[in-house]
Amino acid sequence: MLPHQPFVARAEDYERYAGRVGPPRTPVAFSDALHPHLRDWRSRCGIEEVTEEEIARARAAYWGLVDRMDRMIGQLLAALEQNDLLHNTLIVYTSDHGEQVGEHGLWWKQTFYEDSARIPAILWWPSQLPSGIHCDRVCSSLDLNATMLDALNCPSLPESRGRSMLPLLRNESQTWEDVAFCEFCLDPAGAAGPVGEEGVFQRMIRCGEWKLNYYHQQPSQLFNLQEDPRETNDRIADPDCADVVSELTERVLDGWNPDDIAEHMAHQRLDREILARWARQTEPEDEFRWDLRPEMDYIDP
Repeated sequence: MLPHQPFVARAEDYERYAGRVGPPRTPVAFSDALHPHLRDWRSRCGIEEVTEEEIARARAAYWGLVDRMDRMIGQLLAALEQNDLLHNTLIVYTSDHGEQVGEHGLWWKQTFYEDSARIPAILWWPSQLPSGIHCDRVCSSLDLNATMLDALNCPSLPESRGRSMLPLLRNESQTWEDVAFCEFCLDPAGAAGPVGEEGVFQRMIRCGEWKLNYYHQQPSQLFNLQEDPRETNDRIADPDCADVVSELTERVLDGWNPDDIAEHMAHQRLDREILARWARQTEPEDEFRWDLRPEMDYIDP
């Protein structure tokens, strides 16, 4: 599961990047102007007082983890080539989230900043796709799913809103709306991370150059990614952006109700409690249990 926290790389991978990785690109001073939820998140996660030395070590380790993963991918591609499968195999390199490695004074994922929400997407299929194409349209993981199904001539999933990107990648003319959604919700009673009693109910819409982050019962954020790619100028209160805020707020809440989500999570919590009681009474054998302990998250001196 590379690269991922804890940021602990093999010694040889760490040494390759120690002292060579620069500081976070977003000014640390902006941390003081963070959204209220993000300030609270930093406090609950205990990442308010990360030293420059710790930041440098963690970033070097993360780059080392990426390097290790790259070499593993190279081994996979070499195996495909050795078996004469490389040129007729659809290869998709992507991820379920990005990574904040100190940007905005934040770490890991679980925010809508580009470092966290934006993911890599590289497709390789020499027999079917032209090489060297760079697609700058707004797409999402749902679209990647639809693209792979389309490539296999399979029907789309019945409830999916994903769109096949094959026409975009083949430079075929088609109408494409530059819009994507992302959401982050946590049940305060069952969350893996530190969450307040009110829980977390957040949703983002990316529409063209604009991104609106909706925080339930808290102020929203609005960024123009073309003018402000590092997301340091929140335009939510800018009178010139009132129409954009109104339109995107309406769209981000369309078909999305935090109260309904809270009720659904409460039912899920009851289901988990039933399973937990059953497990305590029957003591079933575990084939695998993720034993995550605090001491596993460390940085070597």
